Amino acid sequence: MIKGILRLILTSVGIACFFQFFFHQMQSDFVYIFLKSNVTNLQVALLAINGATLGIVLTKIRELIDKNGRWEEFESAKMEMLLSIKEQMALIAASLIIIALATAKSPPFDLPLDVYQALLLASFVYSLQILYDTAKSVFVILDYK
Repeated sequence: MIKGILRLILTSVGIACFFQFFFHQMQSDFVYIFLKSNVTNLQVALLAINGATLGIVLTKIRELIDKNGRWEEFESAKMEMLLSIKEQMALIAASLIIIALATAKSPPFDLPLDVYQALLLASFVYSLQILYDTAKSVFVILDYK
């Protein structure tokens, strides 16, 4: 579980740093301005989509459990689903904190704006990766025999 979270964090930060470098080279702050204004709404929408998708997956898992009677096979999947919801809620809070720090008149950390922009983008990328993992679970359940 911790290994998976660290992998997602590092992947998200890596992708965000790459794009932040690219945007910095282009002297474009459009993505940052867009995310600063909309990231919370986007993440809440992704959380809603994730929750609805997980509801569908859990319904199918319940059918499989009722049919096969082996609920312990799905215990780890249930824990991962709950973790994904918790992660998304933490990402919403993290995004709000990042925006607050980036726009503070006297921030407690003296970091360049590029760092805050990359962290905000990483938060959004992480949310997208969670949604992708949830979407993959639909296909795993469909292929379960």
